[in-house]
Amino acid sequence: MAQGASDDTAPMLWAEFRATRDIRLRERLIEHYLPLARTTAARIFRLRSDNTIPFADYLQYARVGLVEAVDGYDPSREATFETYSSYRIRGAVLNGLGNETEIAAQRAFWRTRMQERAESLKPSDNVSGDEELEALAGMVVGLALGFLLDQEHEQMVDETTEANPYAATALTELRKVMRGMVGKLPGRERLLVERHYFEQREFRAVAQELAVTPGRVSQLHAQALGHLRQLLQAGPDLDFNV
Repeated sequence: MAQGASDDTAPMLWAEFRATRDIRLRERLIEHYLPLARTTAARIFRLRSDNTIPFADYLQYARVGLVEAVDGYDPSREATFETYSSYRIRGAVLNGLGNETEIAAQRAFWRTRMQERAESLKPSDNVSGDEELEALAGMVVGLALGFLLDQEHEQMVDETTEANPYAATALTELRKVMRGMVGKLPGRERLLVERHYFEQREFRAVAQELAVTPGRVSQLHAQALGHLRQLLQAGPDLDFNV
């Protein structure tokens, strides 16, 4: 079959598809107009500002738009399929790229946050041997506690827990316990945890609010997570504010 979108095959395919909605005719129409999707994807790809997203993704989004256009097009209308589909295909590509950009930004955000937290929890250079292993273990525990405190992470889908409702329920309850314990932290530590984990502020912004150095905020962060760890181990009777 010819691959152009304007040859004599198209009207016959449209007439048969409109009358029968046969899935095989739908597939033939999609195949018939794939070059149109590729051309649109290539046109948008040429305008890219960087190479973060490969052309294959552009093309995939264009194919999605093409399928939507084939399903929604009415040949009895005056607009040609080329005109009708161009908006659908372009819109699908731009929407897809927008979602990818948003996801990439979220990943970069969390990567920066985790690096910042890990830096504040990492062992000092003057420890060695068993002390270093213990410090590294404490760092891992601290990062895990931070994950439990994060309200934004709670909104993200975790397939491992969603597939197990018991695990999901237990995790939710543990999050509640952790957040309830934040009120038992000393004043500055409590404020830091609330600002950083509940309001998603960077350490630098918290340092400005507390009128301390970023290094001091890192110390307070490590201390706060250490205190929360002690609270989890000792139970609700422990209170650092007394």
